[in-house]
Amino acid sequence: MRIGVFGGSFNPVHRGHLELARAAAAELGLDKLFFVPSRQTPLKSGRGLLPVRLRVELLRRSLRKEPRFFLSLCETRRKGASFTVDTLKYFKKKFGKKTVLYFLAGADTLKNLSRWKSLPEVLRLCRFVVCSRPDVRVGRVPLGVIYQPFGALEISASDIRRRLAAGKSVRGLVPPGTERLLRNYFRSKVTHRTV
Repeated sequence: MRIGVFGGSFNPVHRGHLELARAAAAELGLDKLFFVPSRQTPLKSGRGLLPVRLRVELLRRSLRKEPRFFLSLCETRRKGASFTVDTLKYFKKKFGKKTVLYFLAGADTLKNLSRWKSLPEVLRLCRFVVCSRPDVRVGRVPLGVIYQPFGALEISASDIRRRLAAGKSVRGLVPPGTERLLRNYFRSKVTHRTV
């Protein structure tokens, strides 16, 4: 069995994430692909991070009509920072040692990859696939890492958050069924700030 593990903050999930996941699932021949939102990313500050419950609910709504896509809360249930090595061990235990794991990450992860906890073990546990991002130029790809230029959409989660904070529309940028939830969250944030 071929299992995809798509890790990230999904802050928030957007159409680019879903398009990338569809392309990866098709190109890599994945039987299942799990979106694994992190509670807290070890090498990033938590500044600007949407609440984990909101990110999980947005993913739930986004994946409803995707038969090969699933949501795993293994990282959100852990206290503190989550490490990919622990997540991969979780999936190996869940699906068996013969399962081939493909860990999907955005090209932006390359700049900090050498700082990852237990990187040699991570690379032994999975096929580490770095997916192209329009806003990231990729230089040398480390040994043991597969680079896949999937033709990602030019959508940025930070741009989506800025647009929402400014009261602008994000229609077409986020999956159907998520825009209202995001707008309500940002509206309540502004209301609480002005009181």
